[in-house]
Amino acid sequence: MSSTPWIGDKWFVSPFNFAPEVLSSMQLPRKVEIYDVTLRDGEQCPGVVFRSEEKVRIAQLLDEVGVHRIEAGMPVVSEDDFKAVKQIANLGLKAKVKAFCRARRDDIDTALRADVWGVLIELPSSKTLIERGYRWDEKRVLEMAVDAAQYAKAHGLHTTFFNVDSTRANPEYLKALVTKVVSEAKVDAIAIVDTFGVTAPWGFAHLIRQVKSWVDVPIEVHCHNDMNLAVANSVAAVTAGAEVIHTNVNGIGERSGGTALEEVAVILRVLLNMDIGLRLENLRKLSKYVEEASGVKMPPIKPVVGDQSFAYEAGIAVMFSVRFRDEGYLQGALPYLPELVGNEFKIILGKKSGGHSIADKLRTLGIQANEEQINNILMQVKNLSLQKKGPVTDEEFRNIVRNVLQK
Repeated sequence: MSSTPWIGDKWFVSPFNFAPEVLSSMQLPRKVEIYDVTLRDGEQCPGVVFRSEEKVRIAQLLDEVGVHRIEAGMPVVSEDDFKAVKQIANLGLKAKVKAFCRARRDDIDTALRADVWGVLIELPSSKTLIERGYRWDEKRVLEMAVDAAQYAKAHGLHTTFFNVDSTRANPEYLKALVTKVVSEAKVDAIAIVDTFGVTAPWGFAHLIRQVKSWVDVPIEVHCHNDMNLAVANSVAAVTAGAEVIHTNVNGIGERSGGTALEEVAVILRVLLNMDIGLRLENLRKLSKYVEEASGVKMPPIKPVVGDQSFAYEAGIAVMFSVRFRDEGYLQGALPYLPELVGNEFKIILGKKSGGHSIADKLRTLGIQANEEQINNILMQVKNLSLQKKGPVTDEEFRNIVRNVLQK
């Protein structure tokens, strides 16, 4: 590790992240992989439908980013889903392709016919969900888990056992369930799942440490965002030793969505100094395609990939950011350079603008103006922004400049 990992070629973050006492409290794994679930979990966002060709394109874009594993879907859902999973599995991607299955042999048979590398096998793990949601009993879940996992392993599939509602499970039962599928079915990994987004980073990290003390297989984490903690929980899990993070492009998914791929990717690289082989410059391109295909519009202030993620309007902020930019050190005004993730820096003109904003915009347009003219332009920009209750467009700015300079 560099002696100053908080200062990179394209970022400038807090040194407190790398204090020796902080790093020594972590149990970081040797490597972390991203397992993206957009094509299944993301499509479960109410109202979202991906056509087969869109699923293929998303898979290709995920591969361009360097995502290590892709959940291509749940092939038993429909013939269209089956065909899409099979097509993705045979694209020749660098990413390994998996399918999501219930704990049923016929689900696993369908996944096998779809040519996937591996499967996730889901079962509920909390007493409430088992008995009141599924109307089963805990003994039945144990039996189904071992049978399905053994069947998948016997057919050569990489197998992750997916514990639905792990964070509300009785710890003793959760331990019995995961140790049983590891010892008797020899599963390759255990997924700890915050299905209803009900945990906090400190609680989730504690749970991950517990599970790692029970079994000696990689731990995967799958978090939902009901309290806006999916990313924080996933990162906390990594600091406790989790090796695989399940992600959703743009965070889309059921209810409030899940762990946003783009945010986790940047945090791992910039705040934990973990280079896991992702090509971050392709994140924005991937995000915009998923936004279009899903119909779920991202807010302009969406971290990493939003249209205004690297935008300033307030006069003082524009002043120092322009000075940093002109010195070739824009990261002095930002956590990291927008080109790191394929985005761009912007100066927005509006009510909060100052003279530096106007002067910079005029320079961009190759227009000269004296101080009095700049002040007149600024006043008109502020008035128009207040009147329209929004930013001033380039066309509107040019009209203002034309009128002021003509006078």
